Amino acid sequence: MRLAQKGDKAAYARFFQEVTPLIRHFIMRRLQFKSDVDDVLQTILLSIHRSTHTYDTSRPIKLWLFAIARYRLADYLKSFYRHGGFKQICIDDMKSEIPVADVTNEEHLSEYLNAALQSLPDKQNKIVRMMKLEGHSIEETAKAMDMTPGAVKVAAHRAYKVLALKLEANRETE
Repeated sequence: MRLAQKGDKAAYARFFQEVTPLIRHFIMRRLQFKSDVDDVLQTILLSIHRSTHTYDTSRPIKLWLFAIARYRLADYLKSFYRHGGFKQICIDDMKSEIPVADVTNEEHLSEYLNAALQSLPDKQNKIVRMMKLEGHSIEETAKAMDMTPGAVKVAAHRAYKVLALKLEANRETE
């Protein structure tokens, strides 16, 4: 990189040839969808190219490289989830799956909803049941589960994503 900053184009090309496999490995360990690795890699390499002038040659280059890689990967993931990486639905959207009867009573839950809830980890299952079926607030659920309200929100959000994926998969098979 020192030579590249001084204008050595061959050194600049070698630099990118050597760091590309490192960054590709870094991305592959963090992305679930391997089809997106090349897109993210290109974004990171472009950012490195644009930021070459910011590298301080007295500091370790790996720290600089992976800081850029982390930020670009984080940007990609934010964009991915913001633009529909996973469809988010609320359990209230599943009303067509729930009989008109009193759904707060366990025996009246539709088989599908009950099976979907049972497939969740115990903690998430209990949180969804308490908040959506029994009508408890986040604070009440947190107290009953001996968790923080923030942890309850995160667990509930993860449960809703799993339920949304199951609902979507079920709709596609029908």
